[in-house]
Amino acid sequence: MLQKKLIPTYNNKILIFFLAIIAFLINYYYGFIGVMPMDNTVLFNGGYRILKGYIPFTDYWLVTGPLLDYLNAFFFKILGVSWNTYIIHSSIINSLLALSSFYFFKKNDLSFRFSLIYAFLISVLFYPVVGTPFVDHHSTFFMIISFYGLILAVKTNNTNYFFFIPSLLSLSFLSKQTPGGYGIIIISFFILIISLLDKEKGFEIIKKSLGGSLFAILFLFFFFYLTKINFNDFFQQYISFGSSIGKVRLNNYDFNLINEINKYKFISLFLISLIIILIRLKLKNLLKIKDFFIISISISLTVILLFHQMISLNQNFIFFLIPFLCGVTHLYYKKVFDLNHFLVILIITCFISVGKYHLRFNEERKFNELENIDLSKAIDAKILNEKLKGLKWITYLSPKDPKKEIKNLTKAISIFKEDKSNKILITEYQVIPPIIDIYDNSPNQWHHPSVSFPLRGNNYYEIYQNYFISKIKKKKIKTIYEIRKEEKIITALVLDEKCFKKERVGEMLIKIDLDFSCSELK
Repeated sequence: MLQKKLIPTYNNKILIFFLAIIAFLINYYYGFIGVMPMDNTVLFNGGYRILKGYIPFTDYWLVTGPLLDYLNAFFFKILGVSWNTYIIHSSIINSLLALSSFYFFKKNDLSFRFSLIYAFLISVLFYPVVGTPFVDHHSTFFMIISFYGLILAVKTNNTNYFFFIPSLLSLSFLSKQTPGGYGIIIISFFILIISLLDKEKGFEIIKKSLGGSLFAILFLFFFFYLTKINFNDFFQQYISFGSSIGKVRLNNYDFNLINEINKYKFISLFLISLIIILIRLKLKNLLKIKDFFIISISISLTVILLFHQMISLNQNFIFFLIPFLCGVTHLYYKKVFDLNHFLVILIITCFISVGKYHLRFNEERKFNELENIDLSKAIDAKILNEKLKGLKWITYLSPKDPKKEIKNLTKAISIFKEDKSNKILITEYQVIPPIIDIYDNSPNQWHHPSVSFPLRGNNYYEIYQNYFISKIKKKKIKTIYEIRKEEKIITALVLDEKCFKKERVGEMLIKIDLDFSCSELK
């Protein structure tokens, strides 16, 4: 009898183990297919910079979270600097989300089978769409776990969840300001309301939340102390300038409800279904306070991520919300709908939509700007450097001839290395500094004009220009090299053209000699 009870438990543990492995492997596989030079490689260089002892905000201007640079440095320290190590990092996060999602659904009384299915589907559309470590994905990961914790605190009456939520939100915010910042606001609101309504455990909820918040603050102090990040630099670049970018985007965003519903039609379908369930539960007098909070929190998580996606300049990455919403809807459909075919339609729709976005984003690599590109032309990047072994190199910058692109990059690297003077390298191909084992001296981590750094006319431009020039003088830089095919250069956006002379020294390399007699460099 005991053996019969143990066998299902043993089999279940095996299935959970396979869920973790499959979630890891699916991201690991797609993380080696194609590359978007800037977005896929900037954190590769970021981890390398930390490994070499450089400090974010102090040594390089940064507008995204510093946490990922340190996490990548940790993985590089343990496993070595390589593309393989880089993808292991993001694959582990994808695996952790799959396990967390399984635990979340199971604790909400969904069957083992469906908990496994929804967790797997979430992992298919979460990290594999980009493959490499990415600030939006890490910030979203920690925020989702925070929302899971909040829902489970309501479901199980276990107030211990409230202690851990603030630390998870701080990790989300240190990955990227948004959506982490949105999560902090919304979850704080829910905790306040829940504590006020729960007369029995309200004080304990506040106590655990404040205790968790204090712990999170102490963690942040310890993080800044350990990393030696200057808080003033952090606040100026990450908070002040970062928030100014968000304000501009929000002011310029032309919101159209019909267009947004059409753009995110499957997410909208499940979101509307969940709202209908909430309304019908209320009309039937079946809405319990726990159910109200669980559904409302799930809707809020979806709205936050939709809002973040709408005003973000990044490719869409939130389609993993489809299986999440389907799973939450699955929990409540019987209380509202008597017909089982409603659930069947939901599940079929979920599978079809996940399959659709899997093909578009995973197979066709849409997030990495590789959609409608013949990926079979990709070549092994080990011919550029052994550290990139296994990476199927093809970019949107040179989709028809990746071999020529690598040949030009190799030549550019050779010219750059021949110059023994103090120099800066500015490039979208940020794998270059780590693979040739040099510090690029670039004052920026990201090179997206107006987004990564302010341009002339911006309130923060003078601050940034002084920062840029101070790095040039401190390192006694004489020459700046920019790897690019077009003639427009980043340097011209920061310095007056009287301050430098440029010449093309290779098909993909521009040499910029600085003239310190100009007023801006004096």
